[in-house]
Amino acid sequence: MKRTFQLVLVLAACFVVAGTPSAWASCPGLDTQAVRHNGIGGVIAGCKDDLPISGYIYSIATPGTIHSNGQQFVCTDGGVTFPDTFLPCNLVPECGAAGDGFVTLYYEFGQGNLGSVGCPNPGGLGVDGTNPLAVHIVCNDGASVLYNVGYSTTWSGYNLDGAGPADGSFVQAGFGNGPSLTSLNAGPSPSADNVCVNVPHPAAVSDCDPGAADISTCPDPGARPALVRGKLYTRESPCGSSPDPRTTGWVALPTLPDAAGDACNLITRPTTAGQCAFVGATGTFGTVETPAVIGWFQVAGPAAANDRVKIDKAAFTQGKLVVAFSTINETSIVGFNVYSGAQKLNGNLITAKGAGSNAYNFEVGRGALKGGKSVLVEAVKSDGSVEKTAPVTLK
Repeated sequence: MKRTFQLVLVLAACFVVAGTPSAWASCPGLDTQAVRHNGIGGVIAGCKDDLPISGYIYSIATPGTIHSNGQQFVCTDGGVTFPDTFLPCNLVPECGAAGDGFVTLYYEFGQGNLGSVGCPNPGGLGVDGTNPLAVHIVCNDGASVLYNVGYSTTWSGYNLDGAGPADGSFVQAGFGNGPSLTSLNAGPSPSADNVCVNVPHPAAVSDCDPGAADISTCPDPGARPALVRGKLYTRESPCGSSPDPRTTGWVALPTLPDAAGDACNLITRPTTAGQCAFVGATGTFGTVETPAVIGWFQVAGPAAANDRVKIDKAAFTQGKLVVAFSTINETSIVGFNVYSGAQKLNGNLITAKGAGSNAYNFEVGRGALKGGKSVLVEAVKSDGSVEKTAPVTLK
């Protein structure tokens, strides 16, 4: 059953700001052209939101002239009011409290928000589904959601829940758009690492999807351009932060993902304590590259002598090997490998959280051990060195 949507009219307060007005005048009067969850249950789940989350909204056709201008619009806490747009998150309280993994979105173009650039659908003209926008959300851990929705004449704006699942379930944040670390080794100089990644084929949540909740804003099934892999970028930012996803703040890497999504590049290693390198990937809608990364992962910063990893428990449970391990500090740890003898049991590197002390669980089928009698965990550091736990005998 499709969701039933209500029309919620929000009268946005107008604020007088000194200086030259931006392009908001193209959305005149009370035409705010809101980009939002509908305020009666819309939510993104599984989105790490301990810290403020960065996002970006832009026109797919003309990203340089219609966009959110780097303003905040991701509600992680229902009691927050954004200082740049003056919009309160209590308009979409479903986000709950910071740290619960639930976020909602609220943004307005036009007169109520002098910082917005351009107007997605000037005058509110045209049929439903025209002038589509892309909406990026990248969570604190690099998981992401990318929306692609058209204009709704009923809503006089962009209803993101129209691209949600028709069964009423939540849109889930995931790691399907961003790169994942496959290997890291010391580079040819002490200041660089050779970082290899895999970039999956990205996907957007669209109001033209067969399972979308409301396809009234989809002109036809082929109306939304296909999203394919784009480029790779890097930047330095505080460890554990959620960097601004706009590529203007990132540095393009020379080697692009191949047909399988694999690529290796030299990444400059941060030298300042608390700073980490981030690696992000863009996508391409048709022929237009997304102006923001659609997912990233963090590579730890300077090496630290007190970074440690230990196995807390390793045992067979219901036909699986379950390895629980934890860290004491992760300043330099970028990921982990689990071995049984000389055999590596994981595929891609298990990505470290990159800050503080953390717990991890790894599971694999019993048959994968091929008769192995013990396991150990290897911590891979940002300088290419590794530290291994003592082997734990399996019973």
